[in-house]
Amino acid sequence: MSSYNDHLYCDSNGMPVYPQVSDYPRHGVQVQIPRLPPGFVYQSSTYAANGNQQVYADENRYQSHLGRRLLPQQVNANVLPPSQAQAATNGYLQPKSAIPLVQASVPSSESQMVLLALAEEYFIAAFGKSSGAEVYEREKDINLYYKLIATGLSCLDAVLRQGRLSPDLEARTRLRYASILFQETENYMEAEEALSQGILLCDRHRFQDLKYNMQHLLIHVMFATNPRASLKFLDGVIKDVEAYASRIELLPYADENSYRHVAWVYAFRFLRATLSLNIASAQETLIAINQFRTVTNFAGDNGDNTISATASILEAMTCLRRSNNAESIEQAQRALAAARSFQLDPAFQKVPQLVSMMHFVDISCSLQQIDPAQAKLKLESMHSMLDAMTHSNNWNSEGILRVSLGDRTARSLLESSQTPSGILQVDATGTVCVSLTWLLKDEIYALGFLFSGAVSFHRNAMDGQKSEQYLGEAKRLIGLMPHHRSGPLTLMQPRYLWQRILLCQVQIHLVFALCARTSWSTAKEELSLLKNNATDLPEPQLGQVSMFIHYLDALIQQATGDLASALATFQSSIFALPTSSPTAHASLPLQPQYDLALVAALNTLLIIRSPTHPKHSLFPTLLSQLEPLALANPSKNIHAAYWLLRATSPISTNSDPAPGVVKTKQYLQSVLQAAKHTANNQLMCITLNFMSWKFFKGVVGEQAEKSALASLQLAKKGRDSLWIGVANGMLAETLEKQGKREEADAVRREGWDAAGRLPVAMQREVDGVAEGDEDAETIRVA
Repeated sequence: MSSYNDHLYCDSNGMPVYPQVSDYPRHGVQVQIPRLPPGFVYQSSTYAANGNQQVYADENRYQSHLGRRLLPQQVNANVLPPSQAQAATNGYLQPKSAIPLVQASVPSSESQMVLLALAEEYFIAAFGKSSGAEVYEREKDINLYYKLIATGLSCLDAVLRQGRLSPDLEARTRLRYASILFQETENYMEAEEALSQGILLCDRHRFQDLKYNMQHLLIHVMFATNPRASLKFLDGVIKDVEAYASRIELLPYADENSYRHVAWVYAFRFLRATLSLNIASAQETLIAINQFRTVTNFAGDNGDNTISATASILEAMTCLRRSNNAESIEQAQRALAAARSFQLDPAFQKVPQLVSMMHFVDISCSLQQIDPAQAKLKLESMHSMLDAMTHSNNWNSEGILRVSLGDRTARSLLESSQTPSGILQVDATGTVCVSLTWLLKDEIYALGFLFSGAVSFHRNAMDGQKSEQYLGEAKRLIGLMPHHRSGPLTLMQPRYLWQRILLCQVQIHLVFALCARTSWSTAKEELSLLKNNATDLPEPQLGQVSMFIHYLDALIQQATGDLASALATFQSSIFALPTSSPTAHASLPLQPQYDLALVAALNTLLIIRSPTHPKHSLFPTLLSQLEPLALANPSKNIHAAYWLLRATSPISTNSDPAPGVVKTKQYLQSVLQAAKHTANNQLMCITLNFMSWKFFKGVVGEQAEKSALASLQLAKKGRDSLWIGVANGMLAETLEKQGKREEADAVRREGWDAAGRLPVAMQREVDGVAEGDEDAETIRVA
């Protein structure tokens, strides 16, 4: 076996080429790296490229995401030249015998530089071959991707084994080697070993920034195998870094070197919050909130205003994630107020990602409070902001949020002999920043359209389907997003997955909007697209989206007259009612699932409420079980739906007897107040129709006519064919009793026209109500 020094890449004139070593990986503070599913194991092979260079690497040493961890072996150092790395991206290299044609005796240092440059060429070729959208469907590209990664790792390993590198270069090489091992393989023990040796090296030579970068990566590696141990280690690192930073206050003079540690306090506390949020625990969520608050205060004291604003915005997001109760929303609004105190700071205005996220979180607060008026005002402000920033030069195409440091902290880093790299970076303007993984510009604008659709949802039918237009634009933007970005698979795949989840959320909102205006055929088509998009989502995202799909499927079945299928879905285990309210202790991600279970139970009661239904005997028990859960829910719409059901159901429960006239009026008044506050036109329409039937049926007078006319106007605003038909029938009957036969006939014809637009299975029930049938079985909650 020939040595590493015997093989060089030469140009067309036979002269050796020594490329410069490229920059080393820059780990974002919030990078989360998922692992690929099992299925790929490498085989060791010997390759040649057109017979011009000896080419092979021991690929068995480095296993894929799914491979079993292998013991370190001797690594062969004969590798592809850079030109072949690019050629390899066009197809497979066929196995051939290895024939070294160029063998030159060169100094060891030059050989190491060549190997380092070759490693970067292999990584660039591999990352250029990756594609977040389709790479898993192309086994050929997957195999080639990991062959290039394995060969690049072999180069770095060979350099580290040879030694005799300068301390700075060795430290950077170890960081690069460990980061690729962590990102692309499951060789965590080797990555920990490389980082541990690198940290000792940095301590000996006082490479403080490189040491912190290694510790940051080491915590990620440890978290993949032992989360609790990594958090404990991280807490110790934070304590040490803050001890260095605290010298600023203790020394009688400004110690500029101490300000170098301030930036790393931010980085490690951001990391602590991120890892805490990855653990499904209420205690860890509270720890994350406290970490953000600590960063906010610490950054404010040191003049790092943009860092302080970022931490406040992240705190507000985490508060909403924790719960949607009034206390959490208030905490989120206080955090946003702290962030807004810096909105006139030029450094903050230059970060459109932060400005947009502040608007998004602000709108989310109003949506959680179900305050349409406030949400609309905030939406207009968000539109103005996004329009003004469309052509800003401060967007970046990397999905990295660079949060600038204050002058004093940045100056201490720039004046050091070590150039900031990795987590701390210097941008094109020479500003030192903390880098965070963030959203792309297109993703932010798609999210903006989703918020626009959600805010406009309650007026969709009255405003010319504006909500549907916003949601359609969000779909279009997501469809235009490039799914073939170059980069590591472990970074591209989470971004592509997030885009698919965003598309699912847009489609869910769109189906609800179509159902609200009774466009059932179009809703079924969009629901079919949603099912296809959600087919192979991983857990837990698949479970959450699947629950919405099942609910919407049953809702459409109920609305189109297939009550048996709808009832079977609503009573399935996926919509099982909880034993207690989740709002007091559960985090917000669970809240939509509880809400859907409650609304599914309401629909179940509406189906079985008729005494002639075979399962009517379940009605009192289910109503008693639903009552405490519905009234403890923070949503006023769920309160209103429950009160409407009680008002229209003359059945007693364990805690409440059958409502009389007075009690019924109280329930209906509560429904109208809640529906008015939340601008829920549908609930108001149903309530007024029921009131007209309950209190003015057979009554002759102006008040009865006004009540029926108001019900019809609300139904027309909502473009709900079902309730247009019902309201027309009641208005026609009222007009007839007053002797206005011609007007009654015209109104009745309009009602028949509306009924003709309904699904066939629903027309019989509407005919009965239009004729004055007292069975209000057609009432539904959507």
